[in-house]
Amino acid sequence: METETEKEMYDRILSSITHDLKSPMTAIIWFSSFLKQRLKDTEDDEVMKIFDRILLASDQVLRMVDDILAMTKMEAGKERIEPYLVDDIEDELLKTISTFEFEARAKNIRLDLDIKRPLPSVVWDIERLRLHSFNNIISNALKFTPQGGEIALLVSAREENIEITLSDTGPGIPETELEAIFHRYEQVDLKSSRVFNGAGLGLSNAKLFIERHKGTIKAGNRKDCSGAVFSIVLPIAIG
Repeated sequence: METETEKEMYDRILSSITHDLKSPMTAIIWFSSFLKQRLKDTEDDEVMKIFDRILLASDQVLRMVDDILAMTKMEAGKERIEPYLVDDIEDELLKTISTFEFEARAKNIRLDLDIKRPLPSVVWDIERLRLHSFNNIISNALKFTPQGGEIALLVSAREENIEITLSDTGPGIPETELEAIFHRYEQVDLKSSRVFNGAGLGLSNAKLFIERHKGTIKAGNRKDCSGAVFSIVLPIAIG
């Protein structure tokens, strides 16, 4: 009988804890949404702002829980990729962006999506790719872009690939850490403020799911050193 390794025990405990956290966090979001709806006609703007902050914070925690669950499943080989034909990838990307519109407005951040048409149909597991890759990368950019900053996504088709580039006006990433920021077990050794503020797990998951789609993701910095750039290349069909 094989002995459980320290990492396997760690991942099992982590998975168990996050499973236990998910239900109460979902309940907090549901009850907060219910109360906000019931009190929507109140003239107390501060109450509404408090509910918005509760919902935003709860959603961020739930995203983190989902990241941990996905990470442990993926590394254990239990998280499947189920690609299917997606005719309108532009619509899917617009849905992704809309998820973050409230958060961007709250920080007065300009969130732009520039699509170089036409885009072909793709064969992706778009739900998992959106949840674990696109959402994590955009969320990371929002977290570190200051008030009044900008986040831009450029999407285009080239040969047999879809290329997605996200740039922000947050802190850049030291050249020596551009690859290591995707490795969750190396986070403690990094100096980047993006890591110390909790970016590592989301970026690690983003890379895992992109690579399962036979794609690549690379980190870099804007030419004027005013922010980070993430470049994703995904094959049109992963078949």
